[in-house]
Amino acid sequence: MRGLLEVKKGLIKRNGPLSFFESQGFGILVNPSEVLANNDEVEIYIERDRGIITDQAYTKILSRSNVRMHIKIIANVLYYFPHPIIFYNKANAKIETEIYINDFGKIVEAYILGRKFHNEEFKEGDIKSITKVYYKEKLLIYDIFRVKNEDYKSKNIMGSEALLTVLDIKNSGEYDFKRLITSSEKIDSLWREETKIWF
Repeated sequence: MRGLLEVKKGLIKRNGPLSFFESQGFGILVNPSEVLANNDEVEIYIERDRGIITDQAYTKILSRSNVRMHIKIIANVLYYFPHPIIFYNKANAKIETEIYINDFGKIVEAYILGRKFHNEEFKEGDIKSITKVYYKEKLLIYDIFRVKNEDYKSKNIMGSEALLTVLDIKNSGEYDFKRLITSSEKIDSLWREETKIWF
């Protein structure tokens, strides 16, 4: 699957299953299957003045996949709260997120390695997620989440299977950074506490 989505000046252009709609103050990205697999590629471009952008549910990246995602969002005021991404064992993914903010905003990203609730550990796979945040077009944050096979199990790297990152961008160009290493059982409540999203 190759999904292309562009949201600009209230107009939506799309190719493939991806879509976008507004509901109760949220801009919601939609992948009807909630799954990425095989050699799926996703390109998302959103330009808007202000608001909250999230997606409809957790994204699952399946085993034996080689997924590529590129997300670019430009806004004056932005709250970007994608649901956590679950990487099944033997999943491979490259994710690049570019955020351009002119005033202030908040970004919350979360990753879960393996499906512990199905007794599945993440033992094989190659994950690289880069998040770049620009403030008034100047690079402010360059954050990398990188996992190769079981290296995340080292206490010098993560020591657990789930990660939550919170980036709080101030209108002065300063920012607060918080990273929580946790378990797959706890990450949902931590993510919801930060985002106040309950669907």
